[in-house]
This record gives sequence, C-alpha cells and structure tokens, in this order.
Amino acid sequence: MNIKCLVMGATCFFLIGSVKAQTVAQKTVKPVAFAVNFARVPDSVTTTPAAMAAYLVAHNKSQVAILKSLYSWMSDHISYDMVNTFKPDYYKDTADAISKTLKTRIAVCQGYASLFMDICRRANIPAWLVSGYTLSAGRPNNASHVWVAVFTDNKWLLADPTWGSGYARDNEYVQQINWQHFLIAPAVFIKTHVPFDPLFQFQDQPLRHDEIRDGKWTAGSSRPTFNYRDTLAAYVLMPELARAENSVNRITQYGITNQLISVELTNLHNTIAYSKQKKLVDEQNKQAHIINQASSRCNDVINSFNRYIIFRNNQYTPVKSDKEIREWVDGMAAELNDITKMLSSVNATEPPYTTNKMEIEASAAGLKQRIAEEQVFLTKYLKTGKLFRKTLFYKMNWR
Repeated sequence: MNIKCLVMGATCFFLIGSVKAQTVAQKTVKPVAFAVNFARVPDSVTTTPAAMAAYLVAHNKSQVAILKSLYSWMSDHISYDMVNTFKPDYYKDTADAISKTLKTRIAVCQGYASLFMDICRRANIPAWLVSGYTLSAGRPNNASHVWVAVFTDNKWLLADPTWGSGYARDNEYVQQINWQHFLIAPAVFIKTHVPFDPLFQFQDQPLRHDEIRDGKWTAGSSRPTFNYRDTLAAYVLMPELARAENSVNRITQYGITNQLISVELTNLHNTIAYSKQKKLVDEQNKQAHIINQASSRCNDVINSFNRYIIFRNNQYTPVKSDKEIREWVDGMAAELNDITKMLSSVNATEPPYTTNKMEIEASAAGLKQRIAEEQVFLTKYLKTGKLFRKTLFYKMNWR
C-alpha cells in the first residue's frame, strides 16, 4: 500500500489543563451510547497495521464494530507524546508517523490519526486524514491538529483518536478513553474541529472560517449547495500537486481568519513548489535516461556493425546461414529505427540534452546509410547462386 504525506508541518493541540478544561472542549459533543461495548485486540496481532486490520475484519461483524475496537485499542495502548507536541518535523511523512507510533506506542496527533487511518484503509474502510484547528469555548486553540474521517454506513463520520485517548493535566498525560470524539456527525464535530479545507467539513453548505469564528453555524444555509461528494471523488484521483492546488483555492475562498490557516497555506504553497520542482527534475532525469540509453544502444549497433564488416571482409566466414546473416543486418537496421524513435520523445531544450541528442542522431543516420548499402549488397548476394557468390567480394572490399 502506498502512503503519501497528507499533513505537512502541523504541530498538535491536545486537551490541556485540568479535567475541567477538557469538559469545556466537549460541551457541544454528546457521548456515543453504543460505544461502551467493543472487542479487545490481542497483543499478538499488533505488530503491523496489516495484522491488526486482518484481525479486526475477522473478529468483528460490522465496520462500526471494527472502528470501536480500533479506537479503544489506541486509547489503551498509545500514549500521548508530551515531549514532541510542538515539533512539526517530528515525522518525516505519514508512513513514518505510522511506523513510529506502532513501534514506540507514543504519538502526537499525526501519529494517532495516521495509524488509525492506515488500519481503517487496510480493513476496507475509506478514511482520510483531516488537518485543521480546534476550538475551545468557541475560540481557536494555539496549534493545528489532525483527526480522521471515515466512511461507514453510507456516510462520513469523524473521529479524533488523540482526544479520545486522554488528556493533559499539569503537563502530564492522563490516559483515559473518551468516546465523545468517536464517529461524530460533521455538523456537530465542526464546533470543536475545523478543517482547513472546507471540503472536509463534509457538508452541503460548508461554513466560512469567519462564520465559524463568529459562531454563525447556520450562515451557510442560504448558499448554493456544494457537492462535496463529487468534489471528494475527483480529489481522490488527483496527483499530489493538483490536490495541493485544489485545497489552496478552496481555503483561500473560504477566508483566512487566523495564523494557523496562514501557516497551512504556506505549507501547501511549499508543497506545490516542491512538487513542481520534483516534477521538473524527474522529467529531466527521464530525458537524460532516454539519451543515455539511446547512446548505449547506438554504441552496441556500431560494435555489431564493425564485427559484421570484419565478417564480410572475410567473405562471410566463419560460415553462417543465409537466414542468420539476413537477421543480423536487418536487426541492426531495426535497432537504429528504435533508437531514432526513442530520441524523438526527447523534448528538452537545454544544451546538454540537445547536443547529445543531435550527436547520437547524426551517428545513427550515418550508420543507417551504411547498413542500407549492406542490405542492398546482401540481397544481391542471397539471390546469387552459391557457386558464384564469392565473385561478388572481388568487386568491393571495405577498408
């Protein structure tokens, strides 16, 4: 499974302060009644995301049951990393976040969310990382955050395995499962978790960031319907560069009301610049590879032709069949045609590429002419009776 980094440069907000502060952050969210019953996950299957997913699928009757087991396991076994909370480069990418979280059993929000998402996907539950900022008593907290969207029972629901694992009190982590952040409807979840990209609000009338800031939760009702389902379906198929550009346009359109949104846009612009540069370098490397391959193949044909000329000057000895000689000469001609076709795909305009390409093309063209002359001679040779063939070599000899 290929996993790409979906969250760049995010620090992580965790429920902090006292138990009272945690309660404030939960006021708009109602507990999930069915969440108290779940299947335990044995330690023997928790060495890899794939093993965990396979066990969860085999031992649960529904996707919701799988999600409950996973959510509870993470709360019981992954502790919040108080040391690396504000280190945006702690994880190299999403794959690194997954690996570190499962290996060390400690994580910040990217680790929690990445592992949760990966196991969901392996269990055939569509899931996305969602980056954004959180609200406490209606006001933005001081760091960005990452959570997970899952598609189950034909709808998108949100879960925050980080906040579901416990809270911080007096700079110490208190591990305690909290079901109030598990499979919450988007319209409810947005009152504590605001995606940077409005696409991941999963709403037909997504709210602008200024409307969220001002608590105008019904402000979007008068706007035209935003078809987030089709938009997400198209987004899924986009390459990384197009996704970043797509997100930038939406985020900008829906307003920049705090520093966290500005930082996210900066990260996305950096991603776009990096992706464009990487695309350029990859294309240049591809062009260089084609030229190098063409040069190597052309040299092979030259060496083969030189061996053929020695063979011809020795009056086609040691003896080869007519078929072998014909295939040899025609094979060199076909190889040169392939080389010319390869070079036609090189469209780089920089001097190192154009110069090398022209040199190979010139060499191939000259060799083509020589081989064409040999094809004419060979055709005449093969049409001549075997008793008279040697007389053809006295009329012309290559030097």
